Amino acid sequence: MRSMTILLLCLVPLGLPGCAAVPFGLGLIPGAPSYVSSLIGNGQTVYETAVDERTTRQQMLDAIIAGHAQAELYKNKEIRPNQITTHCYFGKVYLVGEYDDQEQLRTIYKCMETVKDKRGIINRLYLKDTEHKTDFLSNQTTMTELKAQLLADFKVTSSPVKVEIVHDDIILLGVISDKTERDRIMAHALNSVQQGRVVSYLYHQENAGPQPRIMSAGLPSLNTAAAPSPPEKGPQRHTIKDIPHTIASATPTVPLVVNGRISGL
Repeated sequence: MRSMTILLLCLVPLGLPGCAAVPFGLGLIPGAPSYVSSLIGNGQTVYETAVDERTTRQQMLDAIIAGHAQAELYKNKEIRPNQITTHCYFGKVYLVGEYDDQEQLRTIYKCMETVKDKRGIINRLYLKDTEHKTDFLSNQTTMTELKAQLLADFKVTSSPVKVEIVHDDIILLGVISDKTERDRIMAHALNSVQQGRVVSYLYHQENAGPQPRIMSAGLPSLNTAAAPSPPEKGPQRHTIKDIPHTIASATPTVPLVVNGRISGL
């Protein structure tokens, strides 16, 4: 009975939505607890992980980098919590949101300098316009409708695309399979946009270029180097010493000339 009670207590946290048993020490990594928790406690995220074009290891690394970047922004008191959203794909950090002035923009970049293992920073930050009135409910409605259209499109088979709306611009982020899928996603977004533009950060192998060739950095061994071949010799010229004695005796001698007359004639 006691064993059953202990087992029940261990299984209860796994059944709660949004809760997960995070391994000891993983909480020290920014972004890692939320990633593991979402995998265990959210069935939809498990599906997203399965259909993502990236490997599971790459997804984990990107989640850690994005979580670290978001944590650095949260720690800074000069930046509002809901001001900037961070995303990460293949080590590149994408910043989407607003900034108040150039001084705050420099502060944001200083926060990003502390993020480890990042490959670069893509800035999609807009200068805050006090005269521009943002309709929060309208933006949320547009985002929800666009996400519903993408989920309903059976030809969009990659992981759900991240949709952000800033200053009426629709910003798309994600990893997809090919250009055909990108065109379908762009068509849905263009039909949903009202006054702004559609900015695409959709990554696929066709716009990333060919696969890199693996080159070996090993040095050739000394034994494998072929020795240079000797130069070809031309036709040999024989001297009288090289001619056999029998042939040399039959060779006519040069006549002796004395006072203009050939001796012996």
